[in-house]
Order: sequence, then structure tokens, then C-alpha cells
Amino acid sequence: MESKLTIVIIIILLQFSCKKDWDEHYNSLPATINVNVWDAVQKDQNLSMFVNSIKEFRYDTLFLTNNTYTLFTPTNDAMTQFLESGTITRSILDYLISDYFVQSGNIQGKRKIQTLAEKFALFMNNGGLTFFDEVPLDFESPLYRNGKYFKMSKVALPKPNLYEYIASTNPILKNYIDSQDSIILDKELSRPIGFDEHGNTIYDTVSVTWNLFEENFFAVKEEFRFKTATIVFPKEENYNAALTAMATSMNSVYNDYRDIPLDWQNKILMPYLLEHGVFENMVEPEEFIKLSSRDTVKLKNILGDSVVIDYLPVEKTICSNGYAYNYNNFKIPDTLYAGSTKMEGEWLLKNIGINRYAWNEDVTVINDVSFQPIKELIPIASNDTIMRVSFTYGYTGRYSIEFNVDNLFPRKYLMAIKTHVNVGGVFDIFMNDQLVKTFNYADFKKGYVYSVTGKRYFPQSAFCLFDCWVENLTEYGKAKIKIVYKSPGTVLSNGIVIDYIDFIPYN
Repeated sequence: MESKLTIVIIIILLQFSCKKDWDEHYNSLPATINVNVWDAVQKDQNLSMFVNSIKEFRYDTLFLTNNTYTLFTPTNDAMTQFLESGTITRSILDYLISDYFVQSGNIQGKRKIQTLAEKFALFMNNGGLTFFDEVPLDFESPLYRNGKYFKMSKVALPKPNLYEYIASTNPILKNYIDSQDSIILDKELSRPIGFDEHGNTIYDTVSVTWNLFEENFFAVKEEFRFKTATIVFPKEENYNAALTAMATSMNSVYNDYRDIPLDWQNKILMPYLLEHGVFENMVEPEEFIKLSSRDTVKLKNILGDSVVIDYLPVEKTICSNGYAYNYNNFKIPDTLYAGSTKMEGEWLLKNIGINRYAWNEDVTVINDVSFQPIKELIPIASNDTIMRVSFTYGYTGRYSIEFNVDNLFPRKYLMAIKTHVNVGGVFDIFMNDQLVKTFNYADFKKGYVYSVTGKRYFPQSAFCLFDCWVENLTEYGKAKIKIVYKSPGTVLSNGIVIDYIDFIPYN
């Protein structure tokens, strides 16, 4: 009986002890719980200058309500240093106050917190060391009735979003982003009001702006709590210096960055830089660094593609919706402008049915007899296909095709055309309405043809090259080719075959 009584007493004591521990851990309140956080901040003599700014803009009225706030308060030394060159404004105070309760112990790593300015600041807890936009937080107060405060030795300023940062550092990229705007119909907001004569719905239209750049890459103008991006793009002076280096290396009519066509920048350079420089999340500098000279750094870009990182990003800038970097030493890859420009012959055609083709709209054909062009599959061809137009035997009528070649700079080129040795005819070839070559397919019959450079082209599996100089390109993109049939050749099959046309820069 005594042993049972002893067990009951022990159980009661254990229960009382557990309840006491529970109450001490969960139900005990800090001594500051009934104190207004604003009263606590005012009593801290090292925050008097911040307190004065709060009163000047009448922000002290915030603490008359029951709302909760977290304050990121610069010390007097921080305020003094800032005021030597800056001015405390309402937007700065908005940025240093959050109407959320921020408990550092509940945050590990990075967390976006929204401020009164409705901008997001970056709060980071790194092993107990806390930061506000990478400014160290030197002190964290206990919990007060309506919030808490942190102290820091530097005034943290509102961060631009990525679009605002881009606008201030490289207007070329800003203009490129703006150029991707389209006005589209918002069908959810628009109201159908009838039908037209073809049965299409007519809407009481509500239009919205849709940006292709932001759709494909990242909404740089927007701010999110859980979405960020990293953009590596050269600042304006670095970008222009690289364009000037490109211009002087081309041995052309270009002298500096002002001469490089904007059309080329938008079509070629911008997509390349964005594909190699836009990433999801906040990518830290060490993630771009090679562990050794033999290593290759690859990162998955925001499009989901793996890209090689052959540059060093520097000057990390925290933005309200991500990181922005400059290039350490920005150079434009010469593969974007110094290599050859190849146009496949089949690019001149469009599919109009099963094994049926027609010329693209931008191809001009002049003929006395209409001959159907075809795209023919040949595994040994450049892109496994060729463009072929077959004429009737002995055809002596007119036939010419005219088309443009994109992305050619004004410089001297060796234009090489790969064709089929068994398709005959005599042709004049014009570039920008200037005759640059008269070619007779019968020239292949001796087993080779001479290049204008002096070397010989030998056929390879019935395909062979012939070439000519092109020296009359005076503007970017102004490359108009016309191939004019003059007379039949000495073989049974007459017509035009183009595997590809290659423009090889020749300095």
C-alpha cells in the first residue's frame, strides 16, 4: 500500500514539474511585453537622431495604434555619416520600417521582407549574424507590445528593382526591354458585343501591355516575396567600350560603338547576353568561380538551358527583386560578328502541303514558265536538305530569284555557293544589283573549279563550291542577291540548286 502511495506522489510531482517547465517556457512573458516599442527606441540615446527624423515626418503617430512594427534603426554615428552627403526622406523612413514582426530566429538564410515603402528588403541570418540588405544588424531588441527594433551602423537605402537599376546603368538594355512591349486584348476584362460578317467575335476591348522580355525571362519591373532573379549585364561604359573594340577589329567602315547597328545589337548581341546572363534566384559570386583553370563552370539559365560561364561577374548590386552584376572585363565574342554567315538554300521555301513547297513571301521570282521549287532530303547536304528548281530540257526563257540575306556587316566577303555539279545552266549573280559572278555549270566538267582566291574546289559526292568577291555592302543588312538564268547548260538537267550560301569575312 505504501509503495502505491509513493508512486502516486511521484506522478503528481512529475506532473507539477512538467507543468511548471511548460509554463516557464511557453506562458512566461518578457518584462517588455507591456512596453510600446516607440518608447523603448526613444529611451536609447544612441538612436536620438533617428528618433528626431521620425518625429519630423510625424511617423511617431504609427505607434498610437495596435499595429505591429519592426524598425531597422541607424545609430547616431550612422546618421551623422549619411547626412554628410545625403538627406533623410520619407521614402528612406518607409524603407526602414516594416509592418510585420521580424523574428530573426525563425529565419535561416535569406528572406524578403516587405517595408512600408512596399519595396522588399533582403533580411539574412547567417549562423546567428543578421543583415538588412547586407548591412550588419548590431543589436536585436526583445519583443515589445507592438513590435521590436534592430540597430545598424549604416543607413540602408531603398533598393531599385532590376528594371530601375538597368535604366540607370545601361539605357541600351532598358530600351531593348521596352521595345518588347505589345498591346494585347484582355479577353477576361473585355466584353463580347457581337459578331462581324465573318463570324468573328467583336469585343468591347480592354487592352493590356504584355512584354515579351518579361514573359520569357523575368518580370524585372515587379517585386515579389518569393521570386528573384540574377542579371549579369555590362554597364553602359563597358558595353560601349566593347562595341568600339569590335568596330576597330572588323576592318570595315565602322569606327566606334556609335557605328554598330542597333538592329544587330537587338537581334544578335542582346539575346546572346541575356541567355548567358539571366538566372533564377540570387546567385552568389562564388557560384560563378572556377575551382581550377581546367574546370568549366556551367549554370542553368532562367530559360532552363545550361550555359558556359566564361566571364567574371563583379560589382554585385542588391535590387529589390534580385541581384545585378557588371562584367569584370566585357568583350563581345568574335563568333558573333567575325565568323561566316551561312544561309541554307531551303530557307527560301515554305511548306504548302505534303512534299509540296513554294517560295517564301520575301523571295521575288521572275519567270516565263512557273517551275515548282522543292526541298530535297540529301543526308550529305549542309542541313540534310537542299533547294532545287528543275527546268525543262533546253529551257531558254526567263527565270530569276531575288532575296535578302540578313545580318551582314558592310565589309569585304568571299561569297561561296555550294551547289550540285550535275545541274546545268549559265547564271549571272548580282549583289545589290551589281554583277559579281557569271557562272557556267559546265565548268565543273573538268573536275574542279578555281576559287577567286586561287585555290581549287573539287567536287564531293556531286556537290561543289564556286565563289566570288562581294565588296559593295555599304549598310548593315542591305544584302540583296539575285540569281538570273541566262541559258541552258551542256547537261540534260538544267535548273538551280542551292545547298547553302556562305559569306566569309575577308580582311
